[in-house]
Amino acid sequence: MIINEKNILEIENLAIGFKGELLNNINASVMPGTLTALMGVNGVGKSCLLKTISRLNDIKNGSIKLNGIEIKKYSPLEFAQSVAVVLTEKFNVDFLRVDELIELGRSPYTGWRGELSEADKKIVATIISQIGLGSLKEKFFSQLSDGQKQKVLIARALAQNPKLLILDEPTTYLDIPSKIELIKLLKVIASQNHVAIVMSTHDLELIRDVVDAIWLIGLDGSFVKGSPAEINSAGLFKKHFHVEKY
Repeated sequence: MIINEKNILEIENLAIGFKGELLNNINASVMPGTLTALMGVNGVGKSCLLKTISRLNDIKNGSIKLNGIEIKKYSPLEFAQSVAVVLTEKFNVDFLRVDELIELGRSPYTGWRGELSEADKKIVATIISQIGLGSLKEKFFSQLSDGQKQKVLIARALAQNPKLLILDEPTTYLDIPSKIELIKLLKVIASQNHVAIVMSTHDLELIRDVVDAIWLIGLDGSFVKGSPAEINSAGLFKKHFHVEKY
């Protein structure tokens, strides 16, 4: 497949939903090296939007393009080499060590035998170092704290060498210090790895000085995008989250 390197993600006149239409007229884009927060109260469609971008839900109308190409035109393998996803569901693998789990992220490149080349091993080692998992790599995943587990799952996703990383509520099960640490880490990863990260979150106070852009789904089904300062100055946090200040 010929890739257009100019764009990472473009969403045009998108309508999403499950059985029926939940949201429509969604228009947005993300650039490489940026961190975008998808926000809105529970039930407005954040997870549905992320799953639609991830090809887990069908598009109702409109288009989603990755690197200028409609996502439906990617083969499963091509898509896995471009987009990595970490959902909110708890991940239980008692029988795998941290390094073994991260190595699974190379599966889109290793073929059916799953044998890692020296280049694959180097990529995994680099990610383990970047995420700060060196002291944990031989521990079993089940032995880790929730914050450590989230880092491992993000490391596995990064092992896919994606151009777009999608995270659904990555801070859900974490305490405040772990949330702050993870969000700052994601900002560094976006910049250093030149990957576009889109994550859903409720943590207004924690993301305001970190993220590059916010996508806000309103209580009225509206979709707006802008910098944290732009969203705040328009009064949209107060309107859709019922907060007095931000």
